[in-house]
Amino acid sequence: MKTILTCLLVLCFQLVLAQKSQFTNDPNLAAKGRFNVGAIITYSTATPPPAFIADVSYGISDKTTIGITGGTTGALALYGIKFNTLIAGSDNKRLLFRFLSVYYPERDGRFMFDRNPKYVMPWFLTMAVLDGEWKLKNRMRLNAGIGLMETHCREDMKMWFKKNHDHHDMGHNGEIEESLIDVFTTLQAGVAVPLSQRLTLKLEAIAVFHKTRLIHKDEFKVTFPINPFLYFVYAF
Repeated sequence: MKTILTCLLVLCFQLVLAQKSQFTNDPNLAAKGRFNVGAIITYSTATPPPAFIADVSYGISDKTTIGITGGTTGALALYGIKFNTLIAGSDNKRLLFRFLSVYYPERDGRFMFDRNPKYVMPWFLTMAVLDGEWKLKNRMRLNAGIGLMETHCREDMKMWFKKNHDHHDMGHNGEIEESLIDVFTTLQAGVAVPLSQRLTLKLEAIAVFHKTRLIHKDEFKVTFPINPFLYFVYAF
């Protein structure tokens, strides 16, 4: 009987240790076969609140996570897909690839707390970044990296398939005044702080450049040159 009780205690202790090891406060990669749920909160003086974006991610392996996202910027709705993968390194020092593609549906009139009637045609934002990440002894994670971002309107996509259609930026001479796709470079840096065994808070800021210079406010569809946000992630 004592032997059985001892074996049960040892087994329970091992299960507790295994349970603790499953949660690594990783905001980018969900554990294999498990889900992460996240919420991005930011503040903007250009659009009314709330600015809130939620996502659900699933670990298809120990190195790759896929997910969906949706929410609002305060002035527009959005939804899209995300993909994160480990390129090289270990849990303490690693190189990550992060991909995000978001669709902003058409807005015609008022939207949520923005009571000013406005028309915004549907458009896309796609971003791919490379991040170097370092995990400290206190489980905090530091990251910094570079990336590419592009934006384009849905109507612009027709230019790839149909030559004769009315582009929204046609000039008086019938030629396109602006490029179909705006391409940017990004620099990003952040810190992820464990709030509990399952909950992590990530503070990150993304700086957006166009042709090597920091963009101006409201110059492109990307509203701000520097975009800070809070990202809460809960691991299931």
